[in-house]
Amino acid sequence: MWALFAASYDGAKRSDFDRDLDEKHHVIVLKDVERRVMGFSTLLAIEEPGQWCAVFSGDTIVAPGFWGQTALQRAFIWYLMAQRLKRGLPVYWFLITKGYRTYLLLTRYFPTHWPRHDAPTPALEASLLDTLCRRKFGDAWDPASGLLRFTGDVCRLAEDLADVPARMAKDADVAFFLAKNPRWREGDELCCLAAADDLFVQKTTRTFL
Repeated sequence: MWALFAASYDGAKRSDFDRDLDEKHHVIVLKDVERRVMGFSTLLAIEEPGQWCAVFSGDTIVAPGFWGQTALQRAFIWYLMAQRLKRGLPVYWFLITKGYRTYLLLTRYFPTHWPRHDAPTPALEASLLDTLCRRKFGDAWDPASGLLRFTGDVCRLAEDLADVPARMAKDADVAFFLAKNPRWREGDELCCLAAADDLFVQKTTRTFL
């Protein structure tokens, strides 16, 4: 996992990676047929008892050769559903991203997500996102911009991954991400939230019908 992470980010430190991993509750690991790690996502459940649960995905990487696969996404959606069944509370995906590809996972798989290009973030979800960011990241959170701005040595996408193909730049979601997070190449992170309950209803409806 560390080797894949280090190859994907400039300025990555093993101590930071280990510390991030230590606080997580679960990890989804994507392997190829030879059992080599080709992707992963670290997961932390943050709960307000009796009110809501937010699943925070920390370090998330998929090797370039596996960008077209959906195994990691499907496993993550089932994980969210399991949290919903276990807790009986509204479940959200709490995501921070310094790259448009990860933001597209949010927009493509979660119909109810924020921020988005076609609608403002509702007051309830904006307040929840603010609560989560303050609790998890403290002074790095800039609520006016909706970004995390870290100081000191910042982990950034590797140069060969920090590109935006011309065809993708025209996508409405990608254009929104680039405008919302203009310093993404320098390591600023856009803070996002998605409602998982819509997925829960869709999946259970399909299962029982």
